[in-house]
Order: sequence, then C-alpha cells, then structure tokens
Amino acid sequence: MKRTTLICLLLILLPSLAEAQRPIRPLLPLRAYTLQDYIAVDYRETPAFPADMEAASYAGVGMTPGGNLIVLSRSAPPFLEFDSEGNFVRGFGADDLLTRAHGMAIDPSGNMWVTDVTDHVVMKLDKDANVLMTLGTKGEAGEWSAATPVFNEPNDVALDSQGNIYVAQGHGGNMPRVLKFSPSGEFIKQWGSRGYGPGQFVAAHAIEIDADDVLYVADRENMRIQRFDTEGNLLREWKFDAMVCAIFLHEDGHMYITTGFDGEFAKVDMDGNVLGAIGSPGTGNGQFGEAHALTMDAAGNAYIADVINRRVQKFAKIPVSTNE
Repeated sequence: MKRTTLICLLLILLPSLAEAQRPIRPLLPLRAYTLQDYIAVDYRETPAFPADMEAASYAGVGMTPGGNLIVLSRSAPPFLEFDSEGNFVRGFGADDLLTRAHGMAIDPSGNMWVTDVTDHVVMKLDKDANVLMTLGTKGEAGEWSAATPVFNEPNDVALDSQGNIYVAQGHGGNMPRVLKFSPSGEFIKQWGSRGYGPGQFVAAHAIEIDADDVLYVADRENMRIQRFDTEGNLLREWKFDAMVCAIFLHEDGHMYITTGFDGEFAKVDMDGNVLGAIGSPGTGNGQFGEAHALTMDAAGNAYIADVINRRVQKFAKIPVSTNE
C-alpha cells in the first residue's frame, strides 16, 4: 500500500490524528538534500530567555517592523520580546488575554494578529497587546454566518495588500476552511471543507499571502500547500513527503516551511520543489518535538517555535563567502 494511501485511511479511521497529537505513523523526512546554508544555534543561548523564567509551550513567532522577535507563549505573559541579538527585552500582555494561543502575524504597522483555538477568536492587538479588534464570539464555536459570527478553532491569520483579513481554521479537523473579512472586520466569504480533494483540508494549519495576493494554505495532514486567489479559487497544490505545519515567504524569493512532528525546516522554490532540509525529530539542538511556527528576519535567520520541546530554535543563515 502506498504511504499516502495509508495515511488517508488512518485519518478516516482515527479523526484524532487531525489534532495536535503525535502521528501513529512513522515520522517522515522530506526527500531533500541537507540545507547546507543554515546551522542550528544553541537553543540554550539564543533567544536568551531569563534564567528565572519557566519554559512554556511557545505557539508562534513573528518579527516586528524594527527587527525584534516576538514569541507567542501559552503561559503568562503571553508575549515575549527579544532584540536582534537575541537579548530579552520584555514580557507583556494580560495574563488572561488568551486561553490557548495558536497563530500570530505582525503587520507592517507593528500590530499583532493572534488566534486562540480554545476561545475561537482572532484578535488584532497593538504593539503593547491592547485589543483593537476581535473577530468571533469568545468561547463559542460553530459555522460562521450573519446570525452566528463564530469560528471553529482558528489556527492562523494573514492580510492581503488591501488589508483584507484571511483566517485559516479547523485545528482539530472540524470545519477546516478559510474565512475572508474586510479590513474593518466585516465578513466577506469562506471556502473549503473537510476532505482530501482539491480545495479541501484536514486542518488548514497556516496561511501566508505573497506580494501578488496569492494565498498559500498549509493543509497539514494532507501534506500539501494549496494556493488560492483572494476569491477562493484554487490555483495549484504542492504535495510534500511530510506534514506542512508552518509557512514563511521570504524576500529572498523562496518559501520556507516546517514539517511539525516530522521535525524539519526546509527551503522551497516557488514551483514547490524542496531545495534542502535540516533538522529531525528529537530533543537535541536542531531537533524538534513539533516544529509549529516559523518566522525569519531580513538576513534570513530562521526562528521556529516548538510547542512540545518548549523552546524556540534558531537556525542561522551562513553568509555566502566572497572569497575567490
């Protein structure tokens, strides 16, 4: 039996696989060369968490317009900020702001957009974590409509060039889809359903939007990225050998992904070809319990939030030699 067929059968028989639980299948490395232009930095050194701070499950990471790293924590305080050298700057945000933090995006103005898969809300926060907008009805889940403005486990959020808001939802496999809102938060449309066919999802786990307003959605358990236009029309799908958990579109013209429990950080060209991968499952440096969320700085250094190993792993970009 083919590996992809076996996985689909397991997902049908065991819906719990769609949740953030380690797969019962063997973990799958991407078929790719080693990503030789990156090296794992000692996670005990960078980012430099305060010595008296207890490790937490870190769900998200993002870069501020000024180049500081923001870490989204499932403990208190919910936000941790580090400077470009990895030094701790501050912890901030109300302790009761989030129940189970999941995804985060930072817009060009420095506002933070965060999702909560337990409270079923998406919030726009200013740089000090003051609430500017809330989408969804706190504590209520279901089918979004004019009468019932509710999400079902919103995973991630992204904005297009016009400021429209796109939410990828369905963490546990219930009602996985993409929902679109205006910049002021008015509902526009939604698309997708649970399944394995084109335009369907098992868990729409992460979302990114490029400069041409093409949407990239990580369909995690289906081990693919699906590309859509802003109206929800499917443009193309890219299939991979492992989970796609996080996506980052870098200004260097490449896409970078993580593979969740499969434990890798990989570089992908814009035709969906994996150019190289680094990392593996485990607890050592450069390894992952679950490579959950990804961000990168302008220099190409990668920061990956690991919700299982309770740390943020940095992969430093190795400078290209100018020696002839």
